[in-house]
Amino acid sequence: MVLRRFTKHIRDQNWTAIGIEFVIVVLGVFLGIEVSNWNEARRQADAERATLARLTEEFGAVEVDLAHAVGQYATTIRSTGAIIVALRSGHSPADEPAFRQRLRDAQYIWDAPAQSVTYSELVSTGALSRLSDARLRAALTHYGHHAERYARKLPHALAVVLAPDSNYLQAVSWSADPADWEKDNAIVEYDWNRLMASRAELQSWLAYQTDLHTHCSQQLEAVRTVLALLKAR
Repeated sequence: MVLRRFTKHIRDQNWTAIGIEFVIVVLGVFLGIEVSNWNEARRQADAERATLARLTEEFGAVEVDLAHAVGQYATTIRSTGAIIVALRSGHSPADEPAFRQRLRDAQYIWDAPAQSVTYSELVSTGALSRLSDARLRAALTHYGHHAERYARKLPHALAVVLAPDSNYLQAVSWSADPADWEKDNAIVEYDWNRLMASRAELQSWLAYQTDLHTHCSQQLEAVRTVLALLKAR
């Protein structure tokens, strides 16, 4: 219809009408593009709000797991250090039950908490770079960096601490019932003289445990920064 009128105006050399028709066409195209852009922007904003809501929920769970791991690593580090000090003294411990608890706590290595599914999707799809908040993008990237460092260190730590031929495992007998492993009766018996030979490997344990504790603490700090930014929006 517009094209027919436009052709008629040209034949009639009605330049005013031609100008009006041209402005109408251009304005219509412009408004159509603007409406389309507005709809797309609204869709993206809605999608981002949903993403941020999922991140808030998932990072809240990650924070709980990391806080637990940080606390447990602190206990493990204290126990490993106390055993090393006792072995260096050369004297068997006077407080037998407390020493058995330290032998139990020293061998723990805590698995990395599962990452947020939404965070993993943002990274794998490249959508992390499209989040509108630059500070949130930086905080999420910072968290991922420390999580990766922990994940890289963990297998090496496990290989050292759980080595079946270690002097520690040759000297210390654990309960055969996994239900006892977090109880006071986890350690059935130990050979003090054989345990004396484990001083060097326990020093390696302490180094790995300290590194993993540091990486966990850094993850926890990054997670809390992310949560603070999410809650401030």
